[in-house]
Amino acid sequence: MSWLSQFFLNPSFVLPGAALAAVPIIIHLLSRLRYKKVRFAAMEFLLQSDELNRRRLIIEQLLLLLLRILAVILIMMLLARFVLDPSRMMMLRGATTHHVLILDDSLSMRESDSDRIVFDRAVETLEKMLSQGSSRPGALRVTVLAMSRPDRPLVTDRALDNALLQELTPRLRNLTCSFQASLPTAALQAAENVLSGDGGISPRVHVITDLRASDWQDRPEVAAALNSLGAIDADVTLVQVVTESADNVVVKKMTADTFGVAVDVPWRLNLTLQNHGRKKSSGLRATVSVDGSVLPVNVLIPDIEAGEEAFVSHDLMFDSPGQHEVEIRLDEDALREDNSRFVVVEVTDKRAILLVDDEARQEDAEYVSAALSADPQLTGLATELRTSDVLTSALLQAYDCIYLLNVRELPADATELLAAYVAGGGGVAWFPDDQANTTWYNTTLQADGQKLFPVLLGSVQSVASDVLQDDETFQSPVFESHPIFAVYNIPDSPFADAVQVSQWFQTAADGDEENKQDESVRVLARLKNGDPLILEHALGRGRVLTFLTSAGKRWSNWPVSPAAPGYVVMHLLMHQYLQHPIKSVESRDVGGPLRFEWAVSEYTESIEIFLPTDPEDSAADSFLRLAASPVQQTATGDDSNNAVAAPDTSPAADVERLAVSVPQANRPGVYRVKRFRQDGEGEEKWLAMSVPSTESDLAIAAAAAVESLSETGHVRVIAADVAGGLSGSDAGREMRWLLLGLLVFVLICEQQLSLRMSFHPEVRT
Repeated sequence: MSWLSQFFLNPSFVLPGAALAAVPIIIHLLSRLRYKKVRFAAMEFLLQSDELNRRRLIIEQLLLLLLRILAVILIMMLLARFVLDPSRMMMLRGATTHHVLILDDSLSMRESDSDRIVFDRAVETLEKMLSQGSSRPGALRVTVLAMSRPDRPLVTDRALDNALLQELTPRLRNLTCSFQASLPTAALQAAENVLSGDGGISPRVHVITDLRASDWQDRPEVAAALNSLGAIDADVTLVQVVTESADNVVVKKMTADTFGVAVDVPWRLNLTLQNHGRKKSSGLRATVSVDGSVLPVNVLIPDIEAGEEAFVSHDLMFDSPGQHEVEIRLDEDALREDNSRFVVVEVTDKRAILLVDDEARQEDAEYVSAALSADPQLTGLATELRTSDVLTSALLQAYDCIYLLNVRELPADATELLAAYVAGGGGVAWFPDDQANTTWYNTTLQADGQKLFPVLLGSVQSVASDVLQDDETFQSPVFESHPIFAVYNIPDSPFADAVQVSQWFQTAADGDEENKQDESVRVLARLKNGDPLILEHALGRGRVLTFLTSAGKRWSNWPVSPAAPGYVVMHLLMHQYLQHPIKSVESRDVGGPLRFEWAVSEYTESIEIFLPTDPEDSAADSFLRLAASPVQQTATGDDSNNAVAAPDTSPAADVERLAVSVPQANRPGVYRVKRFRQDGEGEEKWLAMSVPSTESDLAIAAAAAVESLSETGHVRVIAADVAGGLSGSDAGREMRWLLLGLLVFVLICEQQLSLRMSFHPEVRT
């Protein structure tokens, strides 16, 4: 029966039908035995006459017999539903269907469905399809893969039978839905790769999915993948396990101006929430947890209209130094996993700022220090006043940012260290004065690869003190919209008009057509005559702010009344804006294995990872000790603290590096990664991983819109409730209408031949 099942959908009719094909033969033989031969004289003449037509009669009788046998066989084949793909002549090798089954395990499949999740229903549907298909062993081959891991199939090109079903069922039931976003494109391409290399089979692809609009609609890459499957004659069936869209509110973003703060200093957390539902969300609350302990005060969320976003800020204070884990969790809804996000904050006793002032009395640095740390208990900032020789002796990475006041010039090694500090993410603020060596500023600081100064300095311009109050041209700067100017951009703010600048550097680009300002340089403030006063540019991952006036009161009234309040707020905001990224903490979304890479000279190959607890699997790993493997990569500078080293496209010598991947980093929470320096000292990095918000829109795609993505009509959408098992009909085309046509033709021929061979006496009237 297994061989017959390759060609018939109802193989149980085949053998009885074949037996019935013997009935015409038996009737024919019996009809030849029903007459007793009696020879007499009158018949001899008739026999001699009939001898001439005997051969023709035998042929006609045999032909009539064959037509009757063929009619019975055709009826049997119709009942058994004969299947054949004539174009591939599959009957010569046994008709085979290769089914690729793709299980959608993206984050949205965790939507609540009564007392379970949608993913559980998808697994049940997959089991049902495999179970029904296994009743026809030998006719079907299957490949099963998960959408989040298309490169690691659960089963690859195996014959579907009871043995495979018993092996696969426990594995399917032990599967857990992932926490990452997964577009179907990669899985469809993997299916194409499997099927395109397997000639002589009938390809079919089944995707058991929630059919979210964000994944399937308006996705040219998905349409291209579906049409590529159509090009290899693969039919695609999307088995939809969810039929109705669900309302959902998501914590889309959780950010802060800085992830480094001092003890007992307010730290502001900024939340972005989005309502993906069809009605307004009201009365929503959020709880805040620090290091796993829920704080007594909830965050009140404003009403959010359907499809809209809301922005909420919340202040926290930490009473001890070290890394602290912060979690925000909304009230539960359809998709509870996206109701929470994690961040890690590095808390220190004080945040250090380096003030370099080469002016003898360092009056300008005193003003900046007073603005930043007049009351360290309130700001948490500690300033260190030094001259420029500190740049070659101090560990610059220990400072949040560096102010360079009244610097004439720096030695070459100090310039290189400063450039490396900024390129690695540090922030610098320049305040030159009239002792500045403009030649050094315009040459050394403009070098390719370490451009530390944004423009070419020209001459110092000034306004006479006796006309300053009356001359509207040069009194107050005009500030652009920028985070450090928040106090000046408030409507009707009095602080902007209170600032009066009496001296400033004019840029050489203003009067020299050959030295046009770099397009990457942004002017943040201009004097009313149009001269730039404050500029910003980037170097590597760091930022550089340049003030073309002094930080003290010699060139402006900025640090004294009535402009002093704006001066203080601006410098506090500058610290946040310029602050060096906190290397010991990082935030990212769950997605793919976690990879670390570093130079051999910095850390040993040993790495320890503390994973967050898994509420779904108490036996899951909570601690890993791994060994990194050597890799060759072109040097890019110090990226040992990056989770993933960026590829380098600049020419440089290849250096040996170590790399390790952590596939277990596949769930939200806080991970602690510990590496060991060559001297044996450990160094920890904390990573806060949250689920991606791109999976939070639970709107269902229209079936007609998804089916229209295919150019050849080979894509169809069916509900999971009506999805049947895998069948061999996919191995070829059912020959129903051809068989019906042949049967009618055979019956007509049989009747005509019977009429010709029968005796019909002439009717007399």
